[in-house]
Amino acid sequence: MKVLKRIAPFAVIVAAILLLLYLPDIAPERYSDLATFFRVEMKRQGYSGFSVAAIADGSVLYVDGFGAEGSGKAIGPDTRLYAPAAAKSLAALAAYSLMRERRLSLDLRVRDYLPWFDFAGDLGDPTIRNLLSHASGVMDRSFDDSHPAAPDLEAAVRSIVGAIPTEAPGLRFHYLDTDYQALALVMEKVAGKPYASLLNERVFLPLGMKSSSARDLEQAPRGSASFFAVALPRAAPRSPFGAASGYVVTTASDMGQYLAFLLGPEKFKRGPIAAKAVDAFFDPLAPGIPYGFGLFLGRSESGRFAYHDGSIEGFSSRIALWPEEKTGIAVIAAEGSLLQSLISMPGLTEGARRIIRDGSAPRPFPLGRLYILLAVVALVHIFALALQTGGALRWAKEARDKAEAKGANGPVSFATFRCWAGIAARVAASLCCPAAIGLAFGRVVTWNTLFELEPGLAAWFLSVCMFGFLRNTARLVWIRGPSGFRRPR
Repeated sequence: MKVLKRIAPFAVIVAAILLLLYLPDIAPERYSDLATFFRVEMKRQGYSGFSVAAIADGSVLYVDGFGAEGSGKAIGPDTRLYAPAAAKSLAALAAYSLMRERRLSLDLRVRDYLPWFDFAGDLGDPTIRNLLSHASGVMDRSFDDSHPAAPDLEAAVRSIVGAIPTEAPGLRFHYLDTDYQALALVMEKVAGKPYASLLNERVFLPLGMKSSSARDLEQAPRGSASFFAVALPRAAPRSPFGAASGYVVTTASDMGQYLAFLLGPEKFKRGPIAAKAVDAFFDPLAPGIPYGFGLFLGRSESGRFAYHDGSIEGFSSRIALWPEEKTGIAVIAAEGSLLQSLISMPGLTEGARRIIRDGSAPRPFPLGRLYILLAVVALVHIFALALQTGGALRWAKEARDKAEAKGANGPVSFATFRCWAGIAARVAASLCCPAAIGLAFGRVVTWNTLFELEPGLAAWFLSVCMFGFLRNTARLVWIRGPSGFRRPR
């Protein structure tokens, strides 16, 4: 019976793996059209809904929407959603237009525009170029990059004042939302108007992006959190200062216009900047830093590759552009998930690109099935831990019986050590998990962040730590309690 109890959880997990491996896949081996690709992949990737835009030869080829957002409203090409991936490049395009008019200079210090903008120490002052390329010299470990209590943009930017730089500006990339919030505040001072109005006049209106807004909306879209691919509606995100760093509302149709301008500016009669200046938008601003005007920069087999991912409460998105191919893809999901952002979003944009370029694309990895497997493993694991916790008395009794049989305290002392070590390990794991993930991504991560981006996995991990803590505490109480073993004299 003991052997059966031990192997039963593994048998359930193996059965789930085999079932998921051999169940027929709803997707074709290869896709040849964008509509089928996005419609089927929304289900295979575990999304509740998203909208998409595809650009080919510098023109809008395809826009559509699938599924529903957090309030249950169907998503179409003109449904307004948060697109955090686009916010920084939109801010950078507005800044670029001011630079072209010589009202903003890349190499002037931020202090030249904001006299109070100062860091601790004497490593140097960051420039506008440093803000744009996330190379201000400050890391979010020296201040709170989210500054949730800030009532407005200036208060948010002032939170970085007095931060201790880790190095001189311009030497190394470190992603900071506050860099782009500071850029937005500089643009407000230069233009003499709120950032939302500036972005509307300089980017949205020239490109015909009529449904896009950088304002803090009263009736904001609602997204979802992904709990093992089950969509959990979230309250609409709000930020009085985050428009330049993520809180921009737009539609697939508007994003199509935006990407079309970046990839085929000569086809527009009017734009935020001259068509001949757009090509430099995809070049790095500093040597050795793979980030330019609000975009990560890399190389593909055809030449330059620019992209950006982004997530805020209940929403995630990705824009990807191949300038030499004049191809671009935008995916705006009404769901926030770390695994979807890391696995599904790149697969969706690359798959769409292959369909446009090569005529077909293989089906990507089915993240939805992985979520199902993880849910099964989590349930079995937590159930097994609950049974072990319930058997704490039996475990303690066996330790005491061994001690009495030997007439020595050794077994009890060893069991006590194991319990304390188990408690310490669980407490350390729960404290260190966000820090470890933060090191992997180069940003400060909290449990609140983890529950926003992956609530299922975060709840599983904390449940494991909690049951381990309770199990070892219960064992300790039974071993060392009033009725515990006492060596005979």
